[in-house]
Amino acid sequence: MRKEMRRIFVMLLLLAGLCAHTAFAEYSGDRQVQEFIPCIAGIWVDENGHRQMHIFGGRDGINTFRITAIRDWEGSDSNGSAVITVMEKRGSREMPVEYHRHGADSWLLLDGRLRLVPEQAEKVHAESVGGVTLDMPMMQLLYLYGPPAEYLDEAATQALCGVESYAWYYRNDGWLVTFDMSSNTVDRIFLFPGSSKFLDRAVLNCDSPLERFAGLYGFARTPAAGDSFHLGNHEYLSFAGYPGYICLSIYDGK
Repeated sequence: MRKEMRRIFVMLLLLAGLCAHTAFAEYSGDRQVQEFIPCIAGIWVDENGHRQMHIFGGRDGINTFRITAIRDWEGSDSNGSAVITVMEKRGSREMPVEYHRHGADSWLLLDGRLRLVPEQAEKVHAESVGGVTLDMPMMQLLYLYGPPAEYLDEAATQALCGVESYAWYYRNDGWLVTFDMSSNTVDRIFLFPGSSKFLDRAVLNCDSPLERFAGLYGFARTPAAGDSFHLGNHEYLSFAGYPGYICLSIYDGK
């Protein structure tokens, strides 16, 4: 049964990606909507350069999330607000959007809480695991490694890793990935003891001697359980759960 559920879930993800271009069938003729779309279209990131979001970037949505409706647009092409309806895995929900488009000072506020700015250059990552980078879209991870052995809800992930987040657990290879659900992108990569995966730059994992981390990354001291180190580009290597796991993350200390 679990295997069949995984197969159905993957098929739904693929179908969502293939059919996203039909998202605006019910309102694509609305002139106001067509004028609003360029106001928020583009590639956006948070102020640390993470949570990359392609909005109306060849597909009618935010990354793999479909935008199925737009209402209450007020403003101009440089400043304004609207309410969009986003189709997520758990169903549809309305999300307020505010925007300001003025060169380097442009910004976008999603859901009243997530402030985004235009992406200025291609992201350079400080580390990766098996070719998986922080901010990688869920669909790209699926293409690289296929479906995980287990899909964990927030409670199960918290019990295993101490963070409340939706996760894909590649149990057989000893690693786990969590997602930022605002952007549907990777925000943490956990490596457990016995994992067949390594940090690509350092070729280290949870079984490696701690003093090697200090030498290869240039840390001022040998890591200890509970530590977190900045690797650059707002990426962090956390030993908060060591020796149970280490974690590459966009969050300091987690």
